[in-house]
Amino acid sequence: MKLKYMLILTAFAALFFTACGGGEEESAEPEAATIQVLQNDNYYGSTPDNADNPPVWTVNSGGQVAIELTNNGTVEHNWAVIRMDADVPETFDSDANGDLLLKETGLVAAGEEFRESFFAPAEAGEYLVICTVAGHYPSMQGRLVVQ
Repeated sequence: MKLKYMLILTAFAALFFTACGGGEEESAEPEAATIQVLQNDNYYGSTPDNADNPPVWTVNSGGQVAIELTNNGTVEHNWAVIRMDADVPETFDSDANGDLLLKETGLVAAGEEFRESFFAPAEAGEYLVICTVAGHYPSMQGRLVVQ
């Protein structure tokens, strides 16, 4: 009779530990990288010299990115990633040059904030980021570094 109870207890314990995962840890999904973009009147960041000193945002290749845009300017802006090594005309026109874009956020009205997630390009390198609103590029630009 004792043997019967021992077998039942052993079977119950085996089921319990199996159901609980046996102490193994599950691998967690990597957290999305968050980049914060401050938009001002015709420049990104805290200084109006983007053409010579562009802000840089760094992300992992193919990784999920959460972007947080804050428009402190008086007009609408966006944030657009240009294809690697593309020749961007100084007078960027969204209709004529839209094929150069890898990623574009929606327009953010003055005084508003915008958040969304996307996947970073798979190819590592440095990507030009611009505001595609007419007349904002080249003074409103940055760099997305993909590692």
